[in-house]
Amino acid sequence: MVGGQIPLVFTAVASAQQHVKSGKLVGIGVSSAKRSSSLPDVPTFVESGLTDFVVDSWVGILAPAKTPRPIVERLQRELAEVLKDPEVRNRYATLGIEPVGNTPEQFAAQIRADLARWEKVVKTAGIKIE
Repeated sequence: MVGGQIPLVFTAVASAQQHVKSGKLVGIGVSSAKRSSSLPDVPTFVESGLTDFVVDSWVGILAPAKTPRPIVERLQRELAEVLKDPEVRNRYATLGIEPVGNTPEQFAAQIRADLARWEKVVKTAGIKIE
């Protein structure tokens, strides 16, 4: 894209933000539910009229299913506390990542919702594993 070989790209904020900020690329939209703090002037696709066009990516930490609840709760508390640290948040921001630090229940709900959403897409499109 930056080299002029392709006219359009759908990529992560992290890989595009430096080029958008420098003016080498124009941000058309972000696929998250809200604007990216890394690119606050770039509207969401929903704001641009593409209703229901929300596609978030996430990274999470998972533990084995039989991990005792007190251990899961402590891990979540400690991780959430680290993600509140301004230095950690700033580091993530330079990568175009906005840390969440939600509860195990909220994260499980996100996983279930994403599985249901993408299962429907896979079935509707007839996508097969090769």
